[in-house]
Amino acid sequence: MERLDSNQYQGMVEDQDNTSNAPKAKKSIRITTTDSNLERLVEITKSMSKEIRRDFDKMYGRILDLLDISVKTPVISALAQFWSSDLHCFELPNLDLVPTIEEYTRMTRLPIDDNVGVYSYRGRYVDERKIAKLIGLHPDQLKLEKRGAIQGLRKSFLEDHLEALAGRGSWHYFNKTLALTIYGLVLFPFAPNMVDHAAMDVFAQYETQGLNPVPAILADTLLTLEVCQKKNGGTLKCCTYLLYVWIITHMYACELRTLFPDPLRDFGRIKVKRQEAREWKKELADIQDNKIAWTCPWYSPYEVIFSCGDFANVPLMGPRGCVAYTPSIALRQLKRTQVKPVEEQLGGICFQYDVPDTSQLLVRVRAAWRNVQRKGDDELGKPRVSASQEYNEWRKARGVPEYVLREAPHAEGSSRSSDETLKTMASELERARAQIKQLEEVEEAAEWEIDALKRQCKKKDEQIERLKIQGEDARNDTKNWWGLAKNYHEKNEELSQKVIKRKLKAKRKKQEADEAIEGWRLRTNVQRDKKKEWMKRCDDMVDCVNYHSIELARRLGEAEDEIDRNPEIQLPPKTARFMRYCQDLARGFGREPKCLM
Repeated sequence: MERLDSNQYQGMVEDQDNTSNAPKAKKSIRITTTDSNLERLVEITKSMSKEIRRDFDKMYGRILDLLDISVKTPVISALAQFWSSDLHCFELPNLDLVPTIEEYTRMTRLPIDDNVGVYSYRGRYVDERKIAKLIGLHPDQLKLEKRGAIQGLRKSFLEDHLEALAGRGSWHYFNKTLALTIYGLVLFPFAPNMVDHAAMDVFAQYETQGLNPVPAILADTLLTLEVCQKKNGGTLKCCTYLLYVWIITHMYACELRTLFPDPLRDFGRIKVKRQEAREWKKELADIQDNKIAWTCPWYSPYEVIFSCGDFANVPLMGPRGCVAYTPSIALRQLKRTQVKPVEEQLGGICFQYDVPDTSQLLVRVRAAWRNVQRKGDDELGKPRVSASQEYNEWRKARGVPEYVLREAPHAEGSSRSSDETLKTMASELERARAQIKQLEEVEEAAEWEIDALKRQCKKKDEQIERLKIQGEDARNDTKNWWGLAKNYHEKNEELSQKVIKRKLKAKRKKQEADEAIEGWRLRTNVQRDKKKEWMKRCDDMVDCVNYHSIELARRLGEAEDEIDRNPEIQLPPKTARFMRYCQDLARGFGREPKCLM
């Protein structure tokens, strides 16, 4: 029988026969993914020059490289089977794995700056008018679409806008719009071919405040895995691109350490087999701890975000909910010695924002990220991939679930008619699976809307009850309210009069200050004119002194020459003293006369 194309495979893992008496045997669940057609978007990005792409990478990290990754859905579907709600990690038969903040920041090239912070949900999403301004549109041009309880921008609308911006050469807004599109379709997908309000919120916080989106990406991933496990199946609504690169790198990059310096751009060096989800699940179940790349080739050890605030682990806040993740169970991935985690670090919070009575938890999580605890060599020891004996004993005693796979049916006979029949059946099965997936998406969207409406109704009932109580109190306190209103009016009137008086007083003081400034300006001008007059007089005096000093030296020289020609002339004493005075005066002016004999 011809094997079905795994790229078209819808991610369904067959239910196993649970006839085995193995302890903690775990059934398979049906997992699909939220996929959007990105071919047109990829084609649009080809219009970017190297300089424009370099500017994009500098601003938004390496998220554009994710468009070059071809995700094999069966890998993700098989991996999701191993998610443990107790540990918040992938619990494989022979090892534990979980994506870490450090690995995701290295893949996206978006390091966390404690001085700036990370994405934080603030009770409501960003106003769409701000999004319109960020991508160079008037608010009236922003065409929002509503699908049940979800509201967002269609992929085709953003692609049209990108083409228009590229045609005008408006690359500043082009890069912003492209980043928003990638945030909605790749990093935070929720509805196919739509960028919803939650993704816009994460993008707006990064664009306007620089708040790092990586913990939110990881929160979205772990939260949707947890939801699918609790519902025994569903659609993974998260960044499957990074999750796919992460698990494939750990599985197959052992031999590529020197050839794999870039997580995304060198990912194509790994040759990934074409397999169905059932085969991937078996391969994951068979992985031994000595046959896996514990540390990705491109990862270099540095300080690890170990916990936040008063939480024993790391509470991740995403755009749709919060979930705890435990770095202490993934130390080998970070090139550290794996030790047994303490009980308080395992599991932890996990909730969506539409659940009531979570406001206090949200306050705690926000406060926790203002106090991030990191650990390095001093606390974790020198970088070394190993596991302590205590950890190995703890994992062995923990009772890891066993995964029993049902054998695939084998076709009998090799006649030509049978082959054609099987091909026809395979084609029909593919169409049926596509229809099933569409129906599942419609059903899940309907369930999501019904749940949202139920929660809204419950909230409305609670509001009505509170309003009834408040109305009763209001009727009892009406007289007091009128008295308070009268006192308020009187005080307000009195305050208004005071404000008017203070304004008039301030106006008078301003006028006086303006008059004083004008007076000082006039006096300054007078002093400036007098200064110019005295400078001119001084210059005239200097010229006069220079002239007479030259004339004095010349005439004194003539007198000295006449005396020299007539030595018989005897100068009277007072005349001789006058001549010597004139000589000293000439020297004082820098003129050297002849000395009298």
